[in-house]
Amino acid sequence: MNTQHAFVVAMSVGAITLMVEMHVGMAVDCDSSKFEPCIQYFGDGASLPTPDAPCCENIQGQPGCYCEYIKDPKICKYVASPRAKELGTACRVETPDPSSCPGFTGCP
Repeated sequence: MNTQHAFVVAMSVGAITLMVEMHVGMAVDCDSSKFEPCIQYFGDGASLPTPDAPCCENIQGQPGCYCEYIKDPKICKYVASPRAKELGTACRVETPDPSSCPGFTGCP
């Protein structure tokens, strides 16, 4: 292996290691209690009221936590409801279909 090729391989390995470490360092701690200010938007009614700042800010601050929220028996029925999609749209947060969450078989 020539020196130039070895240098390119070493730099590539270093860059990949750095990217993995950065991704791990940016992991979000999913805290389902952050969803609680949003529960008021799941009451009986034909339309979803406009979410307030604490609700949207809390769920925006935890991107990718939807499938973690759905594991919490206290809020599962809210997170798994069709209204969760409306809330996500209003707060500009991705709310995947509950069936796409690993291991989800329904709320208790």
